[in-house]
Amino acid sequence: MIASLPRHNALGSDTWSEAWSNLRSQGRRSALALLGIVIGTASIIAMLNGGHMAQRESLKLFAKLGVDMLQIQAAPSGDRAAALSRAAIDALPATDPDVLEAVPLATGRSSARANAHMADVATLGAPAGFAAFTGLRIAEGRHLRPIDDCALSAVLGSAAARALSGPAAQVGPGSAISVGGYGYTVVGVLAPVAPETLDPVDYNMTVLTSLGCARRLVPNEGPNALLVRLRPGANTQAASERISARLTHPDIKLTVLDARSILRTMQEQKAVHARMLTGIGAVSLLVGGIGVMNVMLMSVMERQREIGLRAAIGATPTDIRSLFMAEAVLLSGAGGVLGSALGAAISFGIARSSGWDFSLAPWTLALGPAAAGGMGLVFGLYPAITASRLNPIEALRAD
Repeated sequence: MIASLPRHNALGSDTWSEAWSNLRSQGRRSALALLGIVIGTASIIAMLNGGHMAQRESLKLFAKLGVDMLQIQAAPSGDRAAALSRAAIDALPATDPDVLEAVPLATGRSSARANAHMADVATLGAPAGFAAFTGLRIAEGRHLRPIDDCALSAVLGSAAARALSGPAAQVGPGSAISVGGYGYTVVGVLAPVAPETLDPVDYNMTVLTSLGCARRLVPNEGPNALLVRLRPGANTQAASERISARLTHPDIKLTVLDARSILRTMQEQKAVHARMLTGIGAVSLLVGGIGVMNVMLMSVMERQREIGLRAAIGATPTDIRSLFMAEAVLLSGAGGVLGSALGAAISFGIARSSGWDFSLAPWTLALGPAAAGGMGLVFGLYPAITASRLNPIEALRAD
């Protein structure tokens, strides 16, 4: 039995209940239209959350040092070794308003030996405060101290310590190792470190010594690299140009890595990919919306007698239009909810396969049902208007 729809409550609970019953009665036709909405919404949600997680992972690349950092490496441009002026580096915080700290470094590579075990390691000569500057943590022993300046003391990275250890001779604090023909005493072993973009070396596979006599391992008269912490919000491009001008001379060529520029480039690339993939998802959602409109138009054609009977017992065009709009919004909204759940599951799969931490942007979960519901309003409007304009007498005569 078809009851008249309330004139002042066209989208009341009875309307929604009847709309749901009508969609269920259409069976596979509704399910196929629903599937299009689900796929389109899931694509958009998965791509937006993928971009969100990629951005979080990009920020992790600068977690230890932060984004207000410069790394400057010197390379020889002639026959002389690449050496920077230690005095010029130490003077940077006092002479440049954007520089908070400048840490000189001497980097190189060498062979390390402990007992019968050998390993190719990175060598890093750094001042005593380097561990605090970079946030390096110690697993065993201690960090280098000012008393170790020019002493034969070393701190090993976690992987370097393992490579030099044997089943019966673990390398740790107190162990003697040979690096570049010099004998060193291990005073500490670093905790494992996640690699970051501005790391001057792989800390896990490094022998860290004092900068005072780093020329034992690095054939330079001075440091060949430095890390610079800038004032937050500083113009990194201008600061890097000023610092380079202070440090450069004809025998070296400077390479500057700017954390903010690297991060900006990475985010721009990810944004381009996210927009492209979101556009593909939007096309899928559009196709799903067309499917909803097709289902609703078929429903109008098949239910002409019902529409005529409703009009005959008092339903207004607004009541009829509201019923069909409710069906379109319900169908699309249900697809949006299911698509959001599927998109979140796909995002979880992306995170697991990429080795990322899973994270959802909360606004994307609300976006899915909202976008799908809006699509239902847009594509359900024409069928609803078509149904409300049917002539009741002609509709009652329809087969």
